Amino acid sequence: MARRHGSNVNSNTFPEEFPSEATAYAKPLIEISDEEQWRIIKQTGILDAAKLQDQRVVEEISFGDEIFNAVLLIIPFSSLLLLMEM
Repeated sequence: MARRHGSNVNSNTFPEEFPSEATAYAKPLIEISDEEQWRIIKQTGILDAAKLQDQRVVEEISFGDEIFNAVLLIIPFSSLLLLMEM
């Protein structure tokens, strides 16, 4: 569809230049006191969830599991190598 020049374009619709990041984020949209921010954080439980993620212990793989995983990889790769050699 062809576009007509100047028919539906309003020059006030688009800004002349976009604000830089420094000016766009310099002032917050809503001013919330520190006490109110902490109350919201405590009510949502964000800090508790973050603490739980930090406390998770990484499970160590036993020696038998490592051998089993190695065998599961060695058998198919060695059979593919053997087939390519033929």
